[in-house]
Amino acid sequence: MEIILAILALLSFALILGSIAERFGIPTVVGNIISGIILGPAVFGLLNYSSGLSGISEIALFFIMLLVGIEATTQLLTKHIRSAVVLSASSFILPASIMMLIAAFVFHLNTAQAIITSIAIGVPSISIISVLVMRYDLLGTEDGARIVSSVVLTDVIAFMVLAAIGVSSVPIYIVIISVLAFILVLLAIDRMIRYHAAFIRKRLISKYRTRGGEELIFAGIILMGLIGSAVLQIAGITYVLGAFFVGLLIHDAIVGKRIYGILKRTFSRITNSFFIPIFFSIAGLQVVRPSDYLWLMVVLIIVSGSIGGILSYLAGSKLLKKLRPVTAVALLGSRGAVGIIIANIALLQGDINTDLYSIIILGTVILSLVLPALMGGEDSAMRRRSR
Repeated sequence: MEIILAILALLSFALILGSIAERFGIPTVVGNIISGIILGPAVFGLLNYSSGLSGISEIALFFIMLLVGIEATTQLLTKHIRSAVVLSASSFILPASIMMLIAAFVFHLNTAQAIITSIAIGVPSISIISVLVMRYDLLGTEDGARIVSSVVLTDVIAFMVLAAIGVSSVPIYIVIISVLAFILVLLAIDRMIRYHAAFIRKRLISKYRTRGGEELIFAGIILMGLIGSAVLQIAGITYVLGAFFVGLLIHDAIVGKRIYGILKRTFSRITNSFFIPIFFSIAGLQVVRPSDYLWLMVVLIIVSGSIGGILSYLAGSKLLKKLRPVTAVALLGSRGAVGIIIANIALLQGDINTDLYSIIILGTVILSLVLPALMGGEDSAMRRRSR
């Protein structure tokens, strides 16, 4: 009964604060995180993190990453690969490197802690950036496709680094080679599926046009995600990569546009209405109040990372032909979901402690609150141009 009451409180408060945040142009997940911080020991202490909530959080994370993979598609990884590499280097690798150096040499964190902290705070979020790209009607443009492609690549790199750091019994190079091999196999499978898509739809999917058949397709996708997650988990790599990569294989070429539309809407509704708010509110529940010394670390890392990201993007801004620099910086600077997921996994694996976890959460929230100022200015500019 206690777990039900905890979920009721977390979900209700997360939905309310998420809705309020969205009204002010702030990512919904920030409101979800703040709800957990308020209810948790960092503020009022009304709820405590428990093993039951940990299990629910892991299930929610599986469905979140499966949906992210379904919405991303393999084409975003391959179509603009050159632009994606350059933009990933400028918007993520350089600022994350600056943050890592500060964390290691100024605050004397060990190598693993410094890397995880900088990656979690510095990684762009595919879910938030995709929403912003759609909001500004950039999804069908080359610039929008390049941005989304770069973020997908960045998130994959971030999870690969986390997997390599989090496995102590296996050499890092073996983990990286294993993940790369896994990606290549999935891309080969995806290419084969696309080549035989007409046959698959005619011979298999057409037989499942009934309601019961659609349920079997949904169950099959979930099972595929669980199998992919289990394979990587057994290999000693975080299971979220398995859910994400299996999601990449699901597209309209294999299941047809009608079922694909139903599938995306169904997964999106349940994920957005339950799994996302409950996961991020539970993430906020684990935050503790940092000391003054740790607050200084938050400020220095955020400032250095932001400056590095802006300067590095401006240096390579020729890739994006039609976007104003402020728009691109605001889009590529979006933080939130992926960073919190990485921090959550690292905390569960014991790679970071609750103090560092709190720094990551607070740093991500602060960056997400700064972002609307840039986007708000762009809103005004767009309105002026439309007159």
